Amino acid sequence: MTNYEQSKKARRVASVVYLIIMGVIFVGTYFSNEQKATAKKVLSSETVVILNE
Repeated sequence: MTNYEQSKKARRVASVVYLIIMGVIFVGTYFSNEQKATAKKVLSSETVVILNE
């Protein structure tokens, strides 16, 4: 393999690793935001129940 082919392979591997890391960050952020929204809904509904009693 020439140096160019080796560097091309290394760049491809690095780009795939980068995409995987970015995907994990994106999915983690999405689930975190969903969890916060769910917690906020539960908290606000509990507040309404307490105020109505």
